[in-house]
Amino acid sequence: MSLFARLQALLSAHPSAPAPEAGQTPAAAAAPSAATSAPAETEGAPAPPPVCTRYLPAGQVVVREGDPGHSMFVVLEGRVAVLRGGDHGGNTEVGRMGAGEFFGELALLTGTQRTATIVTVEDAVLLELTQAGVRELGKDYGVKGEQMQVAARERLLADALRSNPLIAALPPEVQHELGDSFVPCTVPAGETLLTRGQPGDALYVLLRGQCEVFHTHSDGRQSAYPKLEEGALFGEISLLRSRLATATVRTVTPCTLLKLERDVFKKAFLGQPDLRGALVRLGLERLKHTIEVMGETK
Repeated sequence: MSLFARLQALLSAHPSAPAPEAGQTPAAAAAPSAATSAPAETEGAPAPPPVCTRYLPAGQVVVREGDPGHSMFVVLEGRVAVLRGGDHGGNTEVGRMGAGEFFGELALLTGTQRTATIVTVEDAVLLELTQAGVRELGKDYGVKGEQMQVAARERLLADALRSNPLIAALPPEVQHELGDSFVPCTVPAGETLLTRGQPGDALYVLLRGQCEVFHTHSDGRQSAYPKLEEGALFGEISLLRSRLATATVRTVTPCTLLKLERDVFKKAFLGQPDLRGALVRLGLERLKHTIEVMGETK
């Protein structure tokens, strides 16, 4: 049975929110609204229902990019738009989802921030599940959290494929292995991911946000590299060549990344000729740039 079929079975086992009465709008029948539902639990406050049906009108914001995620959603009826913010503000539509598709599982299951804003484009019915609801899936219907983790990582890998030509050029079997091995993480602004002169611990793919890269000279001067934008891959030099990091990488904004730990990389991917060859070429280009930066005159 498919994941969605099991979710539908779960829906039938739980009473839905009441259908709108005559003269009542769909939004009024859903309380609270999806945009504010399932808040973080606080002491003394009742826990949100593990499974709830939301009736939402067109134009309703369901989740916002950058917010913490306390629930996931399945589209039962209608359609929603997926919006992502640009570097200069504003949102760009990058896709739509309809009945049978789901979203929000990444933030719920991994603790990362929402990676997109979801807005209804027509009247919609959504099934909302909290962490408790996901646990009920496993207990009552055999849907394991690990299965949703895989689905979340596949979606993240699809994002990486769209934005990183190196990953997109890899054979499909290598891409799937990467999807199983990458771990999503959210990092606040101002955090250092790599430090020049220190060993790197992982390979990173930047999915959301922006990082600055700079080289610090012996006299304290700093030379900046171009900033890392969505889709950038970094950390490969230290992993491949057992060298110390040649530059410092620090987050400028809150960032969502895929992280491949050094030990996993060495065990599973060091012998992959396609991946290794692509990373070697990328690393050589960056080493050449580093040499040029280190040779800058005052």
